[in-house]
Amino acid sequence: MFEGAGGDPVVRAKLHQPYWAMQSFAFDHVHGHIYFVQTKVGSTNGDLWVTRTDPHGKVLGAMALHGFDHGSSMAIQPSANGSPYVWLAGDWRSLSPGTAPNSHTICRIKYRDDGELDYAKDAGVWRFPIGLSDFRDCPRPSIDPYTNRLLVRYMGTTSPWRLALFDLPAVINNGISDTTPILAKRALPTNAEMGLSESDHFQGVTSYGQYVYLSYGGPPAKPSDPAKPSYLVRLDMNKAGASVEQVYRTRAGESLPGREPQGMAIWRSPDGPRLAFGFSSKISGSPDEFRATVFYKSDLTG
Repeated sequence: MFEGAGGDPVVRAKLHQPYWAMQSFAFDHVHGHIYFVQTKVGSTNGDLWVTRTDPHGKVLGAMALHGFDHGSSMAIQPSANGSPYVWLAGDWRSLSPGTAPNSHTICRIKYRDDGELDYAKDAGVWRFPIGLSDFRDCPRPSIDPYTNRLLVRYMGTTSPWRLALFDLPAVINNGISDTTPILAKRALPTNAEMGLSESDHFQGVTSYGQYVYLSYGGPPAKPSDPAKPSYLVRLDMNKAGASVEQVYRTRAGESLPGREPQGMAIWRSPDGPRLAFGFSSKISGSPDEFRATVFYKSDLTG
């Protein structure tokens, strides 16, 4: 399926904060907007910008977030009034002295142009602690806009990484725990089981029906160096263990300077479902500037 037709609706777009790198994105299919999450390279405080754009990456608005996450995965829950809910990881902090900070919960916020929220202080943050018995840390959310299901990727206690799928209304009403009906759960294959190297880092996750899609890869040492390999992976939530449906090396955007895969999302477009995957690119300077590019594949059948 990854070899099929596609396109590039957003090419080298300058987002709200040009000196912060795009980490993930998602679509509001009801109003035709794309939402991007940006983080400051090297930052450890969990601060983010959420940038709202038109379908081609033209900036329409932005919102500042403090103490949330690195921004490596996000989701959009559309709203009729044009101000959707944004789902992110949250609670960016160190759990013990001397350890690196990380995110520990899933949360949602109401997007508002020129808005500002602090994870620890503001009532406008809906927090969803993870109560799964096999949960260790580091959750990442995604929403399938066709089935209204929430996928959570997380560090597990029984395997390095795991995936769990829920109906979104069930999570909103009951939280994320063993008592919330779980539609499917499985281990995420290791890089070795997928035929990837350890330097092929996780860069994004999304789902469509029974399938989960992931992005892997990394940036070159310098923006002028050739692009490193990046991969699209398809898994079946009805299978388990090391099973993998497809691993595909994508050459999309290989001419972008400093190309690094960042983010995946299902685009519920007027022409049907599309698997969208993004890349951040870098323009060397003092400081460096970043641009966002989004590609898609339109064949999502098995």
